[in-house]
Amino acid sequence: GMTNEQRQQVKKALWNYGILQRFESEENRHWCDAIQETIDYYKDRDPIREGLLQIRYLEHTTEEKTLDKLHIGRTTYQKAQLDLLSTLAVFAARRGLL
Repeated sequence: GMTNEQRQQVKKALWNYGILQRFESEENRHWCDAIQETIDYYKDRDPIREGLLQIRYLEHTTEEKTLDKLHIGRTTYQKAQLDLLSTLAVFAARRGLL
């Protein structure tokens, strides 16, 4: 599993994806690649996790509205979020980020 610190790091990178894309550095590029890989991973595989990534993190929608838009309950949301962050953590670690 992830440490709490890693979870925060991964969450922050996701939340700041737009900013990371605009400011060129090797680390930012690696984060962007890892996030893009996560998007691609869920695209055809898992509409809930793909939706969560898109709506909550890329569009910065509130948690409540995200639940609404995805038609899911909080338990499903929390499980999906953990999976999403874990997947991104794996792709980030492969790039030496964590």
